[in-house]
Amino acid sequence: MNFGVSMAERRLPQAGIRLLFMLAVPLFLALGSSRLLLSHAFLRFEYQRAGFPADPYGFTQADRNAYGMYAIDYIFNGEPIAFLARLRLPREKCFPPSESGDCALFSQAELSHMRDVKTLIRLAYSAALALALVALAALGLSYRSRATRRAIASGLRRGSRLTLVLICAGGGSALLSWNRAFDAFHELLFAAGTWRFPYSDSLIRLYPEQIFVDAALGIALLCCLGALGIHAIVSRSLEL
Repeated sequence: MNFGVSMAERRLPQAGIRLLFMLAVPLFLALGSSRLLLSHAFLRFEYQRAGFPADPYGFTQADRNAYGMYAIDYIFNGEPIAFLARLRLPREKCFPPSESGDCALFSQAELSHMRDVKTLIRLAYSAALALALVALAALGLSYRSRATRRAIASGLRRGSRLTLVLICAGGGSALLSWNRAFDAFHELLFAAGTWRFPYSDSLIRLYPEQIFVDAALGIALLCCLGALGIHAIVSRSLEL
């Protein structure tokens, strides 16, 4: 009887460790990939590449390079929303053109959405940090055990497979209907009515839908490469 309890106690931590590392893989790959694309470099690449949609309301490529980086900076800095609220456009860049002087770059609705985006991203990275600390603790406390090492490797391999399944499922949904997938993503994360804006608003002029299409493709590709690399390395280690 005591032997059975002992075996159960041994299996439970290993099952938990396997689950922990399995869930960590898609989360870290998704956040790592998205961080690479939430960058000045990605925006500059998008703005200058052939075929990127022009702004019908008057922003030039130079304007987009000048104003488009502020939202990226705001998401990752420690500044309040005033960081974006104080930004102004010269009156000839406003839509409709202002006759009384310059205008705010972002409306109150746009500022509210950007505050929500920053909060969401902070929560995601906080969750990833907490998961990373737990994973490091599991490594530090248990890595001497060969069974635990195999549980970690098994979790990583399962996580890489889970990542590929999620990418295939998400990619299939996007291919069938990008607009529906895009709307479902935003409806899941943001309150209704807080994330749709007129095409003349600065958020749409600076970050048209094509950016999100390209970013989704880039994240999917980076996650696939990362998952395949993890799977290959871990599978090799399990054979040793």
